Amino acid sequence: MIFRRAEPNREYRALRFLSDSGRWEFGLSPYQSGIRLRMGLAGRPPSVLDFCLGHNADIYSPVLLAVIKRLEPVSESATSHEIDAVFPWAGTRPDMSVHLEALIRPEPA
Repeated sequence: MIFRRAEPNREYRALRFLSDSGRWEFGLSPYQSGIRLRMGLAGRPPSVLDFCLGHNADIYSPVLLAVIKRLEPVSESATSHEIDAVFPWAGTRPDMSVHLEALIRPEPA
């Protein structure tokens, strides 16, 4: 899956990416608890990834790049369950202090 930058919207207020076919979108939004990286079907509320990155701006770029890299081999026709499988802790409201290393560590070849 390849993503291109798009105009922010209501769901992704700080930064938004749209997949080539326009099926998926993900991005960053500020909340009181910090920045959240979220993903879902385009035009719908995010329902796949939901990573709270907190207020530490130093991790925003590495996490964003790691998510993009992990999604590259995933087909645009993938289901939310297939995308969740790319992230072993999906659906657990991951705590980046626990899951950050696993996310940014390169996938084994």
